[in-house]
Amino acid sequence: MPKLESRIAEAQRRVDSAAIVETLAALVRIPSVYDPARVDGNERAAVDLVARLLDDWGLSYRRTEVARGRPNLVVDLPGQRQGPTLVFEGHTDVVTAGDPDVWSVDPFGAEVVDGRLYGRGACDMKGGLVAMLYAARALQLSDCDYAGTVRLAILADEEGMMLGAKGFVADGELDDVAAAIICEPEGDRLCIAQKGAIRMRVKILGRMAHGCMPEQGINPVAALGEVIVECRRIEAEVRAASLPHALLGRFSLTPTVALAGEPAQGNVIPARAEAVLDIRTTAEHDHAEIRAQVIDRVTHAASRVPGVRVDVAVLDDRPATETDPGEAIVAAVSAAHETETGQTPPFGGVPGSTDGTIFWAATGLPLVTYGPGATTVPHQADEWVALDDVVRYARTYAGAALRYFDLMEQDE
Repeated sequence: MPKLESRIAEAQRRVDSAAIVETLAALVRIPSVYDPARVDGNERAAVDLVARLLDDWGLSYRRTEVARGRPNLVVDLPGQRQGPTLVFEGHTDVVTAGDPDVWSVDPFGAEVVDGRLYGRGACDMKGGLVAMLYAARALQLSDCDYAGTVRLAILADEEGMMLGAKGFVADGELDDVAAAIICEPEGDRLCIAQKGAIRMRVKILGRMAHGCMPEQGINPVAALGEVIVECRRIEAEVRAASLPHALLGRFSLTPTVALAGEPAQGNVIPARAEAVLDIRTTAEHDHAEIRAQVIDRVTHAASRVPGVRVDVAVLDDRPATETDPGEAIVAAVSAAHETETGQTPPFGGVPGSTDGTIFWAATGLPLVTYGPGATTVPHQADEWVALDDVVRYARTYAGAALRYFDLMEQDE
């Protein structure tokens, strides 16, 4: 068997930079925008493009719909020898482009300027998705000389309720997985932790009345104000009870939506109001305790307005993740990055939550978040990714996979 470094060099020689640019541009031109109003999603055309690519490469895949018209693709690339399964994960949906007049380029034009490809999703995360695809292709062309299986998870709905990741878990695709690389843009940081997220909706029912006769109604907007003030108190108390996490910072509880029901009229007390709460945690926070505390206290706070009825629902719950820096997957990615750049990647933490939180909740497997693109670019106008970085990450992913399998084989 050739030495590890020779196998890495052979795989990396097979990374096709021109094809990477062509595929990334084609994917960005597909507006696979997450739209909560559409029950069938927008990912199908992007998935079809990837499926055609896999067909051309002679790779079989499993295609399942996690919701109508919202497919996952799962590809297994077994090595010459048996060993653990390593997942590379990327998603096909992107956030809305917003007002196109704010962009200096067509949001779905995939225009290349000074080595940067611009467009919605270029950074988050079609760049990472394309890098992992072409890393797998390079491993395939170099005869899969490793002990294990590379599994590509090409998932839907990361920007929504993570139905793709949840479907991947429900289908048993994670059962035999030993580690995962989440290919989100992290600006050359090797992220070994990410914040958890709890989303809750507070609905308050009152009674409509004329604004000049408030005693004839029950004002849910006043109750909503009490809820928002109470959220600030809860956040301050939880923060005071613990130190900031070294990689993730502080706990937060943020009201992100506050709505009064129809009619939205200045002289009418509405019959209902609601808020959405975005709660971000670290591994030290017990989600069951946080949920119970928030439900109890916001219900009590809203009830300071006599007569209102309060309903608090948990919309989503994603745990924080934290991988031991001594894990083999951390060592493999770090070594691969250092070989490509000459620098050891700094450890980081993901302030948001990725599909990796769903993986972690299911099995607690070691995972890292590491992909091309700056962390500050996603979800903004003029989103971009450097094409050289996408190519470099394809090389690094191939090297990381081979190093990981080698480390695991040595441990047997």
